[in-house]
Amino acid sequence: MNLLDLKLFLAISNTGSFSRAAALEGITQSAASKRILQLELQLGQRLFSRHGRGAALTQAGQLLVQHAQGLVREADQLPQLLRGALAKPGGVVRMAVQASISWPLVQYLHERLQKLHPDIRLQLVEAPTRQVAEWIQENRIDLGVLSDWGPDKLPQTELLFSSRLLLVGPADDALCKGANIRFAQLGQIPLIVSPMPNGARVLLEAQAKDAGRAMHIIMEVHSVHLIKKMVRDAWGYTVALSHSVHEEIQWGQLSATPIVAPAMAQRFYLTRSNQYKASSACGAVADLIRQWAQTQTLRRARDPTLGRR
Repeated sequence: MNLLDLKLFLAISNTGSFSRAAALEGITQSAASKRILQLELQLGQRLFSRHGRGAALTQAGQLLVQHAQGLVREADQLPQLLRGALAKPGGVVRMAVQASISWPLVQYLHERLQKLHPDIRLQLVEAPTRQVAEWIQENRIDLGVLSDWGPDKLPQTELLFSSRLLLVGPADDALCKGANIRFAQLGQIPLIVSPMPNGARVLLEAQAKDAGRAMHIIMEVHSVHLIKKMVRDAWGYTVALSHSVHEEIQWGQLSATPIVAPAMAQRFYLTRSNQYKASSACGAVADLIRQWAQTQTLRRARDPTLGRR
């Protein structure tokens, strides 16, 4: 079946005239009649009934219109779809990241985008879990990376990885050099933590409530980066994700040990807004986020510190 014949068929159905449709298609009326006859023979159905005022669709013709319009529309869109699929990814991608993992993720994205997709420009914001969830629901961002957000339903969400919670102290701190620390011991340790409803703080408070214990919190700070500097200078301790302090531990600025009895971890997710468009730029950034998550899972498996019990 010829796509041009379907277009001619639709032109006749729209104009109600073989002669007007032939003129629109740039062919003679005789040629138009022959092509429609050939189409009718192929389908085994009569498509038009002619009368003095032109041509009217038969029942079979009316049914064919419903399907032919979609086929012709999709065929007309093929060049654009191919250009979009093959085009070099570019443009702005709006993204929000939870503060506790923002730097390792953003560092990875910057390096990979510079090398693979230099025409993509990120609009980045660091925000708490609840804020990321709200922005996704309001379609104010394209992509979000966040931890467990509660009962609200988020669109197009997938699990990326989980990150162990550690007690973090200054470099070479005696408490943090042990194999692990029990959750019950945290009640006697001065902690600097993020305010509620920070994801890690929610986990700590929930566990403390279940255990009937109170946390010894000496300061609440909205900045993960400030908290790490305060702990580095021995103002107190904090509870942080393994991913958020990995570099500082490697550089000898902080030390850390896993919390056990129970072991605690946060799960992180990639989420996309309801208005997410499968643009090459958004797709490329989402793929890089997934790749980064895989590297974090592999690093955790190889890191003996994160494997302590």
